[in-house]
Amino acid sequence: MNNSTQTLPTGYIQSAEINLKKDKRLTILLSIGAFIVFILMFYLLTGFIALVRPEVKNFSETITIVKVLGALGLTVIVLTIHEIIHGLFFWLFSHGRPVFALRLPYASAGAPTWFFPKLQYAITALGPLIIIGAVGLLLLLLAPISWIVMTAFLVALNTGGAVGDLFVFIRLLKCSPTSFMNDTGDVVTFYEYPSTLSERNQSEQ
Repeated sequence: MNNSTQTLPTGYIQSAEINLKKDKRLTILLSIGAFIVFILMFYLLTGFIALVRPEVKNFSETITIVKVLGALGLTVIVLTIHEIIHGLFFWLFSHGRPVFALRLPYASAGAPTWFFPKLQYAITALGPLIIIGAVGLLLLLLAPISWIVMTAFLVALNTGGAVGDLFVFIRLLKCSPTSFMNDTGDVVTFYEYPSTLSERNQSEQ
């Protein structure tokens, strides 16, 4: 398996790019998609709670002004943890310091001077969704009833926030196993060897 590198192997060429800096339409569409996924996920989680925590009879009774304000504060924390997890995987695979940025309507983590092979980048892209989602589902099973709705809200929020990651991952699936990715935070560039790129283009025709 290829390893992360700061020097792109000889012969590789750029095969695609996802640029949130320039593509404002894509940024807007991903933001809309994130909101839709958040609403859908929250709805599904309330159904999940009804199955696994039947003692929760009325969700509205668990909502208070204090908890709403707390949820707003925790929203910032969850989004921060989301990007820290991206950064942690960047560091684990490269041992280089990741960079973080906040550009409304999204936050980002990147490793501008590194090129990551497909498997490593896939793990990095999906890490926050899987880790926070798994911890959140566990908390839904164990948390006090009074915190159930807030937990569901935060899990749904993280899932919606991962829409951009999922978009990148789906594009990544098209790439060959030997491909590399560079992520500056808001621009993801895909690199492939010309022969594998040509073979894929022929198979898609």
